[in-house]
Amino acid sequence: MRDVKIAGVIVAGGQSRRFGSDKAFSLYKGMPFFQHSLQAVSSYADEVIIVTSRALFPRFNDLPNVQVVEDLEEFKGCGPLAGIYTAMRGYQAEWYVVLPVDVPLVTSSLVNRLISKVDERYDAIVPIIGGKLQPLLALYRESVRERIYNQLVSEEYKMGNILKGLSVLYLTEEEIGEKEAFHNINTKQDYDTHIK
Repeated sequence: MRDVKIAGVIVAGGQSRRFGSDKAFSLYKGMPFFQHSLQAVSSYADEVIIVTSRALFPRFNDLPNVQVVEDLEEFKGCGPLAGIYTAMRGYQAEWYVVLPVDVPLVTSSLVNRLISKVDERYDAIVPIIGGKLQPLLALYRESVRERIYNQLVSEEYKMGNILKGLSVLYLTEEEIGEKEAFHNINTKQDYDTHIK
């Protein structure tokens, strides 16, 4: 498994409008949300990249062994796909483990389970939880980069659209076994319900 180069990509460029403050720095168990994503992926990635906005960039400084970058200029404000493409363009790997910044219940065992499914027959490995695709907590092969670029250029920013036509290994809730890890904390109500 370790002969495959893996990069961890934490997408942290959102504006947190519904949450009302920067989600990345909200606390769960005394740690900012982004640190939970970082902790979950660090043991399994050869390189970890946090892709963020210009406004948040200074707040991620002084993180050991982590590259912090802004979205590429041409795709600023274009959502998570832009963040994933930015990481793929700047850092060479065979597979990219993508995590959002707002899933503080994510675990290293979940990331390990996803990586254990890496197979050259697939372009992506994507969980389905509660009947919904989870393309923002998934793995993508380097070969998907051009498709993401083309989608961005076409101004198609929906994450799920990238999977159309790819060879995707979909993992069921039963195979994943950690449904709670996928709770996105988008609002204060989500915070109160799932993690407070």
